[in-house]
Amino acid sequence: MKSIFDPIPIGGLDLKNRIVRSATAEMAADVEGRITGAYMPIYRSLAEGGVGVIITGMMSINKKGRIGILPNTYNDSFVQDFQSLVEMVHSYGCKLIVQLVHCGVKAAMPEESDPPLGPSETVPPARPARAMAKRDIVALAEDFARAAARCKEAGADGVQIHAAHGYLISQFLSPSTNKREDEYGGDIANRGRILFEVYDAVRRATGEGFPLWIKINCTDLVEESITLEECIWLCGEMEKRGLDAIELSAGMGHDRNSSPSKRIMGEEDEGSFASEAVALAEKVSIPVISTGGFRSPAVIETWLNKGGIEAIGFSRALICEPDLASRWEKGDKEKARCVSCSRCYRPKAGYGCQVFSKE
Repeated sequence: MKSIFDPIPIGGLDLKNRIVRSATAEMAADVEGRITGAYMPIYRSLAEGGVGVIITGMMSINKKGRIGILPNTYNDSFVQDFQSLVEMVHSYGCKLIVQLVHCGVKAAMPEESDPPLGPSETVPPARPARAMAKRDIVALAEDFARAAARCKEAGADGVQIHAAHGYLISQFLSPSTNKREDEYGGDIANRGRILFEVYDAVRRATGEGFPLWIKINCTDLVEESITLEECIWLCGEMEKRGLDAIELSAGMGHDRNSSPSKRIMGEEDEGSFASEAVALAEKVSIPVISTGGFRSPAVIETWLNKGGIEAIGFSRALICEPDLASRWEKGDKEKARCVSCSRCYRPKAGYGCQVFSKE
């Protein structure tokens, strides 16, 4: 029987438990995208709080793909800035994976006058974009590769390619946003080509043995959507290339209906996409991490033992209680305190729970 606190090898890493801090945009970089001192207490509370691995909030691979005040990885200062954070996390026996992203049409840099890049000229919901040419896609893969190499140099335990939630790669994977008629549009083999090319470039840059993960949608939660069958096919192809682990999520994030962050009212709502994760795990041999609304230890262990899910990802629950893992491990098995209001995702409010922190 699997339990939450099994020490386990997952995705090329030896973890002390099955609890994954899923990527959460901390929005705490400075205006130049450099890591600031604000990151240290956030990551210390998570590492000290007992999670097995932290996946960082999104980090931009180039200036054009950045949104808000995300950290950037596209200059050499990143290595020195990030090293102290990595060393601190490691001191608590916790691993650190960097999530790399290009935000595509969601990118918003005020000094940029050109439209953002996307798979097509217009991407729902009615955002103008410049459709990427082949040269742009080649450059994108190279930028991902350079970013991953810097993460490795800084001591990170691996990187996660963000291919979910309506960011650039997800925009290519979804038929709702990809209207291309060339080799990057149409069937899933073509829509997935950009993901394969990015992965291949990152693997060449980081070498064999460096853990590479992806985050991917099983459904986009919109009318025209990637299907679970297409997601399973993509993940199978990525496994053949040497991918180490898959985090399964959903949603394009256009609005409340397509948000991956659902309101969790009771145990019946937990594990928003867990059945899809079980289905995926039946078809691949690499670890599958299920993320989406988990709150109760009993529910988590039920899903862990329904099939091949190897780990559980948490986002909002760990914003509310960064020491949640430690609390459960010490015997207090009350469900997470988080009320799933998603107010913690309001960038202007700053990182942190906007409900209980106000008490």
